[in-house]
Amino acid sequence: MTPAVAAPAATGGSSADLVPRYAVVVAVVGAWMALGAALHVDGNTYLLMGVPLLVIFQRFIARRPLRELWFAQPVSLALPWWGWLIAGAFTIWPLHEILTRHDASWAIRLWLVCAIGGAVPLAISLVRCARSGWRELGFCFLTAGAVGTLTMGLGFAVHHSAGVAIGHRLGEGLRSFALYWPVCFALEEVFFRGGLDSYLSRDGNRAPWVSAFFVSAVWGWWHLPIVPLRAGNHAAQLAGLLVILPLVHCSVGMFFSFYWRRSGLLFVPATVHAFIDAVRNALH
Repeated sequence: MTPAVAAPAATGGSSADLVPRYAVVVAVVGAWMALGAALHVDGNTYLLMGVPLLVIFQRFIARRPLRELWFAQPVSLALPWWGWLIAGAFTIWPLHEILTRHDASWAIRLWLVCAIGGAVPLAISLVRCARSGWRELGFCFLTAGAVGTLTMGLGFAVHHSAGVAIGHRLGEGLRSFALYWPVCFALEEVFFRGGLDSYLSRDGNRAPWVSAFFVSAVWGWWHLPIVPLRAGNHAAQLAGLLVILPLVHCSVGMFFSFYWRRSGLLFVPATVHAFIDAVRNALH
């Protein structure tokens, strides 16, 4: 088994030296947001727009191989036969959804295709993850996972949905996790941690939490075009979201960045991200 290890900490310049990179990140995410808002797309379509954008960003702006979106350090991408069985297992549920949801829109079907594609880097991660990677995953669960679960729990307490059986909630959580775990290797998490966070932190700097906070805040604001607004004063709602979204997403996103950098495996934040989203679906 070839271990995947994080890169040694670099001692680069100050975060001020990275201002041009910060500007690039703002421009890339801003273009995504502007396009989503202008076209009035739904959440799934908005996510899918990030796939070609990420490929363009990684190859022509960051000028790094696509492999580094999932693995910060060189790692064998070859899978043993049992590794392919793992990858195949993660394609079962999205394939089932594609074949049985006859009323699904093209955006949902493409989202499910992304889940199928993400099964391969997920399987490679499971096969190649060393003990240190599992340790970082545990720490990520104890920090970002705990904060995210608590946030979802508070939301459930405020907007409690009565009459939903625990068994149904558990089933929904497991179903969601089976879909979200592989899809995080193709959508959203791979963009913000694998792409943007790596772009800002690759050469190291003396204020690593500044770049982690920045990426997480931008990640929060990125949700603006797909957050539904209630009838009434939209300006006041948007002003509130400009504050609330970065606060909520920084509370978990900074840990995602930290443990992605330490482990060198997108597997770590992607797993916890999928778990938090699955908890959200189970509760709501």
